[in-house]
Amino acid sequence: MASGKVCYLSTGIMDTAFDSQVMPVIRRTLEAGFDLLHISFDPLREKRTGRYQEKKRELESVGIKTLYLRQAPPLTRGSLVFDVMRLYPALRKWWHGGEGLTVHCRGHLNAYRGLLLKEKGLGRMNLVADLRGAFADEVCQGSRGLLRNLFAQRAAGFYREVENQVVRKADKVLCVSNAFEKFLRRNYQVNDVSVIPTFVDTSRFTFSKTKRAFYREKLQISDRRALVYSGGVSPWQGIGETADLFLNLRSKVENLFMLFLTQSPPALKRAIGDRIHPEDMKVIHVPHREVAGYLCAADTGVLLREDTLTNRVASPIKFSEYMCCGLPCIVSEGIGDTAEVIQKGDAGIVLSSGATPSLSEIEKLLSLDREEISKSMVKCFSSEIYLPEILSFYEASGEGGGASGNLNEVQP
Repeated sequence: MASGKVCYLSTGIMDTAFDSQVMPVIRRTLEAGFDLLHISFDPLREKRTGRYQEKKRELESVGIKTLYLRQAPPLTRGSLVFDVMRLYPALRKWWHGGEGLTVHCRGHLNAYRGLLLKEKGLGRMNLVADLRGAFADEVCQGSRGLLRNLFAQRAAGFYREVENQVVRKADKVLCVSNAFEKFLRRNYQVNDVSVIPTFVDTSRFTFSKTKRAFYREKLQISDRRALVYSGGVSPWQGIGETADLFLNLRSKVENLFMLFLTQSPPALKRAIGDRIHPEDMKVIHVPHREVAGYLCAADTGVLLREDTLTNRVASPIKFSEYMCCGLPCIVSEGIGDTAEVIQKGDAGIVLSSGATPSLSEIEKLLSLDREEISKSMVKCFSSEIYLPEILSFYEASGEGGGASGNLNEVQP
């Protein structure tokens, strides 16, 4: 069993990636024997619903000590300093500085908070900056109107400086794609960057004929070919383009159906409008544990995005899940490493800008062997490949375990 202390700074338990990307890491960290403190920075305006309370209980049930903090609006250095001032007493009470501590910071802002913590000099602290994408570029996506554009540009400038500080000063930098690694090396002349793509729990996300039959019956699409989009509704997610692709393919493929899996059904329906007939689509919110079943039920995954920096360095979770479920994909070119994966694995179609698949391409796509794709892609994206690598960073930081802390008396 490993020993030592790990503090994981997450972007909140209601983050869409928490179940698939954060929970596996913190659970495995705890199981490996590390003394773990999880700090959840919840967005200021996030509603603490019944689902929120359920997720809190889930963490408590497996013994994960968590401090919940409402983050200040992350627009200036001062707001991040304020966040650190609030978490510092709890961290100091749990960690007395006499042993090594790894602080795993998910995302740019948490990594900057980690730098501010390190500046306090409490003890030997190693900082892992886990960068999830082109954060400064994301803030500009979808900005409309002069004032919003000016605000977005100012925020983007601040976030670029955050990235500069984080990449240069963190003890270890993780990023999600080879494309992102090249971007960071080129722009900041750094060498110690490791690629950890958005991994998948392959005890759930593999192709299953049994799941396929069950979920197709549940959707009542046993006699239809189904496209699926799984993901969010952010401006760069390509919801409108996905609807347009479906309408184009419907004229080529008989009895086509469109399935949308999202955490925001009302927003997604607004983005689609009345372009797709209600009988030809379904928009549903399902628990993460059921997503794999619905992906097995579909016939083709869709991932379409604009050519922006955000997308060029991305590693979409949906793509890893599509692939491990053996789901052939239609993807835009220029989305992180996806085109390379598709072409190397003969697992789909890569579309150039403005193009649509031909009938022969679609027929070939629908004839691909789902089980073979799944077996191949599990070797690329399984969490069992990457979780040990993350734990190795932790092990290199500490000298062995001190006493476990107690957060029972800590108040945010």
